[in-house]
Amino acid sequence: MLYVGVLEAELFIPEAQSKKERRRVVSSLKERARSRYKVAAAEVGDADRLQAATLVFATAAGSCTTVEETLDTLERLVYSGEAEVSRIRRAVRSAEELWD
Repeated sequence: MLYVGVLEAELFIPEAQSKKERRRVVSSLKERARSRYKVAAAEVGDADRLQAATLVFATAAGSCTTVEETLDTLERLVYSGEAEVSRIRRAVRSAEELWD
């Protein structure tokens, strides 16, 4: 069976005084997630907010446990970064649930 997991993180970046500083923090977090954990990562929402960002990470695996462990690891990565976490949400669904 295939399982899909999604983690959405709303971030506050107090140090960002310019779009360049904001982009550095966001890009760094996305690239670390992609390279270390082989997940999809994207910024969603309004990219013009100077000190806020919303990132979404997605993963898939043949076991629910593997997906949950990957999301746990991603959550720790997000909390250990330069940004403060305002909100975090996650979901895991089987492929059957997605197609119903």
